[in-house]
Amino acid sequence: MTRREELLEKYYRGESSLDEERELKQLAPGNELPDAEQDMLDFFGQEAVLPDGLEEELMRAVEKRRTRSFKIRRLTSMGSAAAVILIVLTVFLDVRNKRISKMENDFRMMEQALLQVSESLQPEEQKQMLVLWVDDDVEIVIN
Repeated sequence: MTRREELLEKYYRGESSLDEERELKQLAPGNELPDAEQDMLDFFGQEAVLPDGLEEELMRAVEKRRTRSFKIRRLTSMGSAAAVILIVLTVFLDVRNKRISKMENDFRMMEQALLQVSESLQPEEQKQMLVLWVDDDVEIVIN
């Protein structure tokens, strides 16, 4: 097996290095390789060259995406914190309102109990009555 065939085998298996690919191109100048193989070597040889400014453009795009991702993460974390604060406040205010409502109910019950006690201790004043006639056995009274 010649060096050129050995390099072609490595190239087809994907095991060749850049130096070996360059050596393969030098060993097979012109029309010594079949057209398909020559076209493939030419194509991949041209593909290795990066256009001017491509790397900077890619880095800008990556940085822009990274910045956007950071902004999204920051907004998400801020939204989560706001939701937690809202839940805590809702629970706190609900507990506070329940406590105030319970105190008001207790106050009303105490007020009613005291009213009943005061009514039992002090009977209602009798309304003014007009006595028309009094006898030993009979009284005539008008309300």
